[in-house]
Amino acid sequence: MGEVAKGREATKQAEPAAFTTDAATVGAPHPEGRAALGEHAGNVAGVCDAIDRRHRELEGGPAKAGHEGGGVIDESGDDINSEGLHFAGLRVKLNNVHIGSLKMNNVQEETLRDQKKNRRRVQILEIARGIIATKGLRSLKVRDVAEAAGCSVGSVYNEFGDFDGVILTVNRETVQALTERLAGVPAEDPVRQLYGLAETYLEFFAEHANLLRSLFEHRMEDDRPYPDDILQMVMDAFALMHPPLVRLLPDADDVKIALLSRTLFSAVHGIISLGLEERMVAVPPQLLRQQVEQFLDAHLAGLGILPLR
Repeated sequence: MGEVAKGREATKQAEPAAFTTDAATVGAPHPEGRAALGEHAGNVAGVCDAIDRRHRELEGGPAKAGHEGGGVIDESGDDINSEGLHFAGLRVKLNNVHIGSLKMNNVQEETLRDQKKNRRRVQILEIARGIIATKGLRSLKVRDVAEAAGCSVGSVYNEFGDFDGVILTVNRETVQALTERLAGVPAEDPVRQLYGLAETYLEFFAEHANLLRSLFEHRMEDDRPYPDDILQMVMDAFALMHPPLVRLLPDADDVKIALLSRTLFSAVHGIISLGLEERMVAVPPQLLRQQVEQFLDAHLAGLGILPLR
């Protein structure tokens, strides 16, 4: 055999060993540089099996479960578990709900505190008013009020500033109630209105003698001035006699009318106050009413006004 023929035979025997691997046997290169499909059948089948397994996992396996739970795959190929994102969002919502609940609880607690404070304030006033009404202003003691209200003396001061604050609040309510009663007197006839104001004042005084006395008897601690608002309320009550007097005395100036209305009111107050004073010259209510009417008769006659009778 020639040298050329021996070389070709050696090449044929070496080709199978050169393309043999542990996974599969790969044939000689394709004449056009591509391997024949049949020659790569084993490797292609393995790759297809891997793709099929992945596809099955996506459809029914763990990957599908992740997909149904909202799984996301980012561009880098890593799995992003949207379940974590879902619960993170839920935690944010729950935190917001929790914060909202705390705020609502704080508002409710503040409301409850305010309601409790208001109830205690009303209770203190009711107790103080009751003591003044039944026993008089001199019998009112801050410790008695605090004990009856079930609170400390400090709580009374916290609500009203000082004990004067309690008395002044009761006095404000008294003069307000008095003014409302007087304002309800019919005003069609000015003469009848004056008599009606005096009679209504007598009735109110007889019903609330100690409360009305407290309005005039109370003295502020440390000689502090009496609050302007209460003084104004008293003047407003006196001023209810002003309109009928203006109608009865059209030629009188405002200064004279204002002075006259105060004088009339003060005189009626003095007669009623002394008449209802049981420790001195108590007068039966019916006789006291007659005395008030007789005073008005004489006073109006002196002003040139025809009395009611």
